[in-house]
Amino acid sequence: MDKKGFELFIDGDKYRWEQDTITGAQLRVLGAIPEGVEIFLQVPGKPDEPITDTTSVNLEEHHGPARFSTQSPGSQAGDPDAPSLRV
Repeated sequence: MDKKGFELFIDGDKYRWEQDTITGAQLRVLGAIPEGVEIFLQVPGKPDEPITDTTSVNLEEHHGPARFSTQSPGSQAGDPDAPSLRV
């Protein structure tokens, strides 16, 4: 592990984490993410991976900082089949 820890992003905001793994529950505390809001790990070239409170993410496995996003349950953000809300 780098002595400075690991850099990661949650909804574009940068955070530092001192361990090589982080759980969904720890992400909630770190990013002040309310219960009920879904967390996803952004995986380039693949669909975003859902992260539950018990999911553990190994930060050493990422090339560059891990990037997480959040969305409200039932939101269709990123769904190519979702109807557009643009006017």
